[in-house]
Amino acid sequence: MPKKIMRGDIWDQQTLKHLLQRKPKILYRGKSRYQNIVLLEAKDIRLYLDKQLQFSSLDERFYHEALVLPAMTMSPSRRNVLILGGGDGFAVREVLKYRDVKSVDLVELDPKMIQIAKRKPMSLLNNRSLYDKRVKIYQKDARTFFPLNPKPNSKTYNVIIVDFPDPSDKVISKLYTKEFFRRVVKSLAPGGIIVIQSNSTEDMPRVYWSIYHTLKSVGMVTKSYYVYVPSFGDWGFQIASFRKMIPGKKKVSVPHLTLPKNLSTLFKLPKEVRAEKSKALPNSLRKLRLFKYYHSDQQSAYSQ
Repeated sequence: MPKKIMRGDIWDQQTLKHLLQRKPKILYRGKSRYQNIVLLEAKDIRLYLDKQLQFSSLDERFYHEALVLPAMTMSPSRRNVLILGGGDGFAVREVLKYRDVKSVDLVELDPKMIQIAKRKPMSLLNNRSLYDKRVKIYQKDARTFFPLNPKPNSKTYNVIIVDFPDPSDKVISKLYTKEFFRRVVKSLAPGGIIVIQSNSTEDMPRVYWSIYHTLKSVGMVTKSYYVYVPSFGDWGFQIASFRKMIPGKKKVSVPHLTLPKNLSTLFKLPKEVRAEKSKALPNSLRKLRLFKYYHSDQQSAYSQ
């Protein structure tokens, strides 16, 4: 088993501090309306938002292939895809591997992230995905993207990919509530699939399972999986639909570097992770518990 890599607020802050002391090449450093941004190059290219590591160019494919390709493989159609978050363009890059994709709508809150993602070296890493003619970018809060009462002819999506930040505060936790999920899944086409990044299965088990229970609470068939990302450790995802899903029935049909031949192996969670399932409850606006889980899980991880 790979050595456990501790990751979180304190560890990321310390790592960034040490990196900056070594005077790496600063590709961008500034503050947008929403966050502090540091893009630097040492042995790899790293992005930090509010001193939290977002990716390392050495292993970001482990995460982004796992986030995108299982859902794209399991969905009966890939015509229209929606990505919430993911302004770095990496999830878009993975989606565009499929020739049958006709449109990709990307909803990103921070326009500065879009600007950075469109320039070198980010544009080299994401294969200039944000310049593809199939991609339409909405620079707005995801909560305002979905109408409360969608019109009958509103656009629907075959795959919805949710790549929000970790739910470390009340504001972000509201993006993981059953009320918001209920609005999002109204935009799913028949047979469509939604996938959500769900934090560390190892360090944040209650966060991971709360997101699972929240999706279940809106009536979705929900399955859980995880991958190992060297920069982050074990990282989890929830995938859901209103129809039955069979992981591993189809093989990934596009080039990839990190996923197993049989996707069903991703869904075989360790016993100790499954044991935490009953310790979490759904997240809602009335009982906003996800950010509390985040900080209590983090505290437990620190004390280990």
